[in-house]
Amino acid sequence: MYHIISNPISGRKKTTNKKVLEIYKYLNDHGINYCLYETKYFEHPLAIAKEITEKYESGNIIVIGGDGTFNEVLNGIKDLSKWNIGLIPSGSGNDFAKAINLPIKDLIGCLKIILNNNLKQVDYIKVNDKICVNVLGTGIDVEVLLNFEKHKKLKGSFRYLYSLIESLIHIKWHEFDVSIDDKEFEHKKGFIITLCNGSNIGGGIPICPNANPMDQKLEFVYVRQVKKRKIPRYLFYLLKGKILTLKEVEHIYCQKAVFKSDRNLTIQIDGNITDNSNIYTCELVSKGLNMYL
Repeated sequence: MYHIISNPISGRKKTTNKKVLEIYKYLNDHGINYCLYETKYFEHPLAIAKEITEKYESGNIIVIGGDGTFNEVLNGIKDLSKWNIGLIPSGSGNDFAKAINLPIKDLIGCLKIILNNNLKQVDYIKVNDKICVNVLGTGIDVEVLLNFEKHKKLKGSFRYLYSLIESLIHIKWHEFDVSIDDKEFEHKKGFIITLCNGSNIGGGIPICPNANPMDQKLEFVYVRQVKKRKIPRYLFYLLKGKILTLKEVEHIYCQKAVFKSDRNLTIQIDGNITDNSNIYTCELVSKGLNMYL
């Protein structure tokens, strides 16, 4: 049996549209046993996943939603090693779905991938007591997401780009200390810092173009403080997937990163903002997810 957790307002629109209804029709027509759970509020996907995995020891979970919904479901699963996960992307960005090469415009195609029962092992990041599958970060990334929430009438990558430009106009530098792979802490001051398992943010902006969730490594990307007149050039390079070629950008392959500050540090984890700690220990969990791909 498949437990389907579906977010009907993923992507700021009702996803109980024809394409999603076709998924249920396909399952019904082919006599495939499933149980549908529709989410109704923030962190409801987490609560549903927790309830399912406390009731059943193992099984299959399909997520219909975006990056945020997928992240919440993973964080609600009691023991990830005992569950097989399928993703049918229907969010506004679907960055992780792109990173694992799902056909994001073909929902039935995504369903058929799951039903073909071809499992692969995918990496994730353990961030204190949370799970991150795509990208976590602090600095301007957080400012962008706060602006992102204000512009709900805009869609997809344009909404993220608009929020990014707004953040750059009112830019402020962020300071924190970072340790990579248990080396000495270094003080950083800049406007972008990310730890990447996946390659894209904001609905397709390639912050780390070659990052691969199945290569057993993370990629640390840090953009130093620069003169404000250089920011439009940096924005251009970011959108073109060439940000890593600039000399003011630090790019390191790693297995672990620790971020800390003298006050609570606000970070985003797969697009969800958290600010409940002044130190975040981020470690690669190699091949930690069993996914249908």
